[in-house]
Amino acid sequence: MADSKEIKIQRDRFLAFAFASADLFLEVADNEKVIFALGAARSLTGVDDKALLGHQWLDVFSKADRMALAGLHRKAREGQRCGPIAVTMDEKLGGGQKAIITGIRMPGNGSFYLTIGFTTALMQRLADEIKEHANYELLDKDKFLYAAKEALDIARSVGQELDMTLLDVPEAEKIRKRLGEEWWDEFSATVAGILGARSVDGYSVAEINHGRFSIIHDKTVTTDALRAEIEAAAKKADASGDGFEIQGKTVSSDLQSITERDAMKALIYTINEFERKGTAMNIESLNSGFKAYVSANAQKIQQFKTMISQLSFTFNFQPIVMLKEAKLSHFEMLVRFADEGSTQEWIVFGEDIGMAADLDIAVCERAINYLIYKASNTRTKFAINLSGQSIQNEQFFKTLMAKLTMNKGLGQRVVFEITESSRITELAMVSNFIETLHKNGYEVCLDDFGAGGMSFQYLQRLNVDYVKVDRQYTQNLLNSNRDAVLLKNLARMCKELDIRVIGERIEAEAQAQKLQELGIEMGQGYYFGQPALKPEYIQPTTASAVGAG
Repeated sequence: MADSKEIKIQRDRFLAFAFASADLFLEVADNEKVIFALGAARSLTGVDDKALLGHQWLDVFSKADRMALAGLHRKAREGQRCGPIAVTMDEKLGGGQKAIITGIRMPGNGSFYLTIGFTTALMQRLADEIKEHANYELLDKDKFLYAAKEALDIARSVGQELDMTLLDVPEAEKIRKRLGEEWWDEFSATVAGILGARSVDGYSVAEINHGRFSIIHDKTVTTDALRAEIEAAAKKADASGDGFEIQGKTVSSDLQSITERDAMKALIYTINEFERKGTAMNIESLNSGFKAYVSANAQKIQQFKTMISQLSFTFNFQPIVMLKEAKLSHFEMLVRFADEGSTQEWIVFGEDIGMAADLDIAVCERAINYLIYKASNTRTKFAINLSGQSIQNEQFFKTLMAKLTMNKGLGQRVVFEITESSRITELAMVSNFIETLHKNGYEVCLDDFGAGGMSFQYLQRLNVDYVKVDRQYTQNLLNSNRDAVLLKNLARMCKELDIRVIGERIEAEAQAQKLQELGIEMGQGYYFGQPALKPEYIQPTTASAVGAG
């Protein structure tokens, strides 16, 4: 480890490098507050650098720039500089001074570092070129919904109205067949560049499904301008010179006339309608989208609300087993809606309409009652499912903790299993929630591990007790050496992190044996028991083979 003198030398070199092209240096923590400031703060902001400590970093800049800066923050990758971009400082903090900002995340550090400098002609030109040629990416539908929600939330907080433009290539499938997959990929990358440069934050752009694109932007961007630019790019790239037509439709946000929660429901409904119907859908604003959503789903929503309020669901119990001994570890409590259709369909519907948290609170309430009144004479442990959507809802977590506080003593008997974990984006918030659960004696499991590209970042940021490997890795385990290698390395890494790994969908003794050989400690699946009305576990008759070795 370097001594204090060496650390000081490294620090001075870093600061000298930073200030060679900047006048103010800021460090922003996970909670988006400034925790370190050094440089010409008074010249840029009107206050001393120490006065900036504890401020939300976006407050330092003008309201008009906060959307773009929030996108810069979201897009920042470890070790890769983002920017420079031209900004204006907040009126109260520096009288609207023009500036250039550059950001970076350092490897192994959760902070976001910013250098801010006075505008020069050269830096302004560089910022304009970077914006024009940035490597923008198209999000998928789920990620776009999260990005759009965040953009709308920021816009609401600063009093800004946004639009969402939806662009459709009606003959997309025919065009792809005519010009080839490689051509279409290049065209999509071109669309990403056009839309990304004109989006409100450089981030909120997506391909909802093949040939259907979406973008969140401010009022200065028009549908006709976007259509014209993409059509021109298509004509230029098409060797025949024909190009093709782009259809467009703009949906206004109307944020002042709709609540935050209803806006999200309308956003989901609007995107789903666009996915199904293209620009032929009859939605002009989020407000009209919400009315259409209510009309289309009124009966189903009321049915869902009634099932939740009356707790009209039951639990099935499926064992999770220690593979070496084939002995019970705990039961997962699986929700079942009696005679009301597919449980999974209702769960997805609840997420689509923004009511996953309402369902999860009802599930937790019923599960707590079960533990207190029906399973009070046993020390059996149970896993209760929480949606990845719910665990990112602060009000949900406050309500959950209130219920757990009223029913003390359950900590050693409950594991909270986060489902749809691939949808977690608010890592700092979820990490705090998990730590609160730990302090109260509860364990936490991440379900669907490996299903999303963020899984290993979850291990770095979330202090969980279990991960449940996504079924895609266990289903073909006996026929896939690649899956076996991945699972073996995951098991080794999790063991060093003191995290237990659960393999799911185990349907045969050979599968269970193979998982144990790879270092996986626990398993779940029909081989050990199907979901049942009672928490009962009978060891497989071939359990001795499972525990061999």
